[in-house]
Amino acid sequence: MKPHWRISLAYLGFGIFWIVATDQFIKFLAKDSEVLTVFQTMKGGLFVLLSAALIFVLTKLAWRQQVMAEEERLAVFRKTVESAHHILLNYLNQMQLVSIEAERHRDFDRETLRIAREVTSEAAASLQKLAEIETVTIEKIDSVVHATKRPRFRRS
Repeated sequence: MKPHWRISLAYLGFGIFWIVATDQFIKFLAKDSEVLTVFQTMKGGLFVLLSAALIFVLTKLAWRQQVMAEEERLAVFRKTVESAHHILLNYLNQMQLVSIEAERHRDFDRETLRIAREVTSEAAASLQKLAEIETVTIEKIDSVVHATKRPRFRRS
């Protein structure tokens, strides 16, 4: 059940119970209208005080649940980035081996090798920046992911 429903229903149940129970109790105690008026005023003040305490406790519990859920989402994000980082770094390392092998062949285009090294460096840097985000927001993720300049492939 969503927190706003749980809190509202708890308050409704408490309010109905309070009115019925305290009206019966005051009816039993108060024998004249002056005493009844004093008891009704005290009952109202006590109701406000206890209602505030109930709402405080329920909203504090709901807040804790929300914080825990946010911490869990953040942990999942960080683990996802860590895993992607691991996978992509393995790929980038393999691409470096391909680049090293390509450098051994004189007829391989040097510009293509330069671009491959540049793209590899940018990808590694972007992964590192993504892993370093402290406060995770869509805007911060986008700014890291889309900050890298894409090289233009030039052919002579």
